[in-house]
Amino acid sequence: MRALAHHRPDLALRRFRAAVASCPAESPEALSRYLYWLAQSLLKLDQPELALKSLASAQKLRPRGPARAVYLQRINDYGMCRRASVELDDFYAFYSLQACAYLGSKPDRRFDSNTEKDAVTRLIADAWRVLVGTGKLKKLPVAKKLKLFKAYTLAFPLFGLSQSRRCKTIAVDFRRNVALKGDERCFCGSGLPYIRCCGRTVSLRESFFE
Repeated sequence: MRALAHHRPDLALRRFRAAVASCPAESPEALSRYLYWLAQSLLKLDQPELALKSLASAQKLRPRGPARAVYLQRINDYGMCRRASVELDDFYAFYSLQACAYLGSKPDRRFDSNTEKDAVTRLIADAWRVLVGTGKLKKLPVAKKLKLFKAYTLAFPLFGLSQSRRCKTIAVDFRRNVALKGDERCFCGSGLPYIRCCGRTVSLRESFFE
């Protein structure tokens, strides 16, 4: 806390990460507090996506704490960082899902070069323009947009590697033995819709560049 007060978020980040790592699991309130301040340090360092990841965990541990308010203020309907417009929210959700699918097929789960990254990014951007041009996204709720994004398959360049087959993930509430829909309450008990809690769309950085 002193490090943050003295404008040293880099030092605060190291200390809060150490606090999170050493906090016992039977102390959820303390862990939530450390995650909240870890997120504040990340925000000071202009790393909003990683901050959101910490806030997501903190608000589950303490739904009535300050992390919940900041989390809801910063997320969009996909559970990602809120952008300047709904259209940008849609694009970043589509981009993250497609890019994560591509990197998930690679053994090291990273781009090997800027050329590879640029080629994949251009391919996703071109696919997005085509998808928007079809008019399918107009007036669709977020849950249906997300379903469409996940079902959209791109033929990525292999760059000398064979790609694994993409698997479909099904969200299930095992307590009730039913499949979850995106707008249903999350099974973790947070009180938020599943699509904005445990089923939120994670960014590329959260998945592969933490």
